[in-house]
Amino acid sequence: MRRAVIEDTEELVKFGEDCFGKPYIFEDEMRGFISDDNNRLFVEEDEGRIIGATLFLNDDKETIMEDMEVTGEDFDRLTAGRPVLHHKFCIVRDDCRGKGVMTKMLEESFSQLEKEGIYGAVFAQAWIKKGDIPIEGILKNMGYTTYKRQISPWYKFSDRVCSVCGGRCKCDAMVYYREFKPV
Repeated sequence: MRRAVIEDTEELVKFGEDCFGKPYIFEDEMRGFISDDNNRLFVEEDEGRIIGATLFLNDDKETIMEDMEVTGEDFDRLTAGRPVLHHKFCIVRDDCRGKGVMTKMLEESFSQLEKEGIYGAVFAQAWIKKGDIPIEGILKNMGYTTYKRQISPWYKFSDRVCSVCGGRCKCDAMVYYREFKPV
């Protein structure tokens, strides 16, 4: 696994569209994620080809409270006053799913983040797709805890097309968190 570079932009945008809908992340957004040293965008390769990616955004209290409906009291308790990450996505190419790629990426990512020893917690929103949460088992195996269900959190993005809804996203999400213990 390695950190993403600008040359990965087009392929990563395509991955996001294949998984979540078009457009999921615009090219300029992806370039911004890659260029910001505070973010952690990791890619997994096989024989020189990207087969998966996971993105952790360096975020702040106000954004997590607004975007994921986390209360200020819970945020403070879970982060212990340390910086927080937003686990934006974890995607694996269709032909590589079911082979442990996502689990491997998350294990390596969390190992690296824990070694850095600066983060208090990571928060994630998991898509509820036709009543199912496809990534839930992996998140729980990786130490995430369920926080709450959100109703249509992505509806505010009028310029995105959901691969389930076929238009503006009306899907719900489940919010999870994972605490990092001080080193």
